[in-house]
Amino acid sequence: MNVPAAFALGSASHTGHVRVNNEDDYLLGALLQPAGELLLCAVADGMGGAAGGAEASRAALRGLGTTVLDDESREPLAERLDGGFRAAAARVHEQALAVPALHDMGTTLTVLCLTPGRATVGHIGDSRLYRVRGGQAEQLTDDHALRVPTNVLTRCIGGGQAECEPDFHGFDTLVGDRFLLLTDGVWAVLADADVGRIAAAGAPQLAAEALVAAALGAGGPDNATAIVVDVTATAPSERSRAIELPRDERPDARSVWPRAESLRPPVWPWLAFAAALLLILAVGLRWGLDWDPITWLRRHW
Repeated sequence: MNVPAAFALGSASHTGHVRVNNEDDYLLGALLQPAGELLLCAVADGMGGAAGGAEASRAALRGLGTTVLDDESREPLAERLDGGFRAAAARVHEQALAVPALHDMGTTLTVLCLTPGRATVGHIGDSRLYRVRGGQAEQLTDDHALRVPTNVLTRCIGGGQAECEPDFHGFDTLVGDRFLLLTDGVWAVLADADVGRIAAAGAPQLAAEALVAAALGAGGPDNATAIVVDVTATAPSERSRAIELPRDERPDARSVWPRAESLRPPVWPWLAFAAALLLILAVGLRWGLDWDPITWLRRHW
């Protein structure tokens, strides 16, 4: 992937230890000169069952991307981003109406648009955007969710609605800023201090993989997705850089990731099974061959 030279990024996503399917999805896209320098990063956490959640997050990102990354558009970025959310909501609603089984599907959507020296953010749901400075992670989005008694989204894309109410804001960026887009499968099992510590070390790709690995090590109860973006310059440039991003879950083999203690199979059933086998063997020898192994062991030991 070619991105503006002012930015570096990495990404990682994993199904987790409990879920069967990955309903998270993410989008990375860029506009280069002469269309203008823009890096688009977005995460979506789908809901509505395996098929519905995956389809909702995918549909929302497609609607967003086709609008924001339109290199022929002359609209300001803020207006394109607003249009991207409206397109995402329309596309999810259309597909929900077309397939009755997907009627209630929905998704979160958190978007970071970076241009030289400036960030524009759009957000709905409970995926999060953080900024890391000096090793400290600062949350830049508000969760649209009720945590008690159960985790229920108060705002999302879809969920039977044709429109959405996202939050938008913008701010200046500094060289050295690191931004994190995380689904709740990552931030919900890690303290903010741990997020900042893990994300501050290493290149963006290594940091993204480390965040997802830490979430899996903490139990991995949900799909986990992380995007890490560095601001390396705040001035426009004619150059771009090529970045190799993973196409599959990172790493490919689940056995490479740490497995939570609570999810490791207990040892006691195997010990009980072995004891039962020994007891059956002892009874068989005593009654079949009239030989008592316990008495024999006592005599010789």
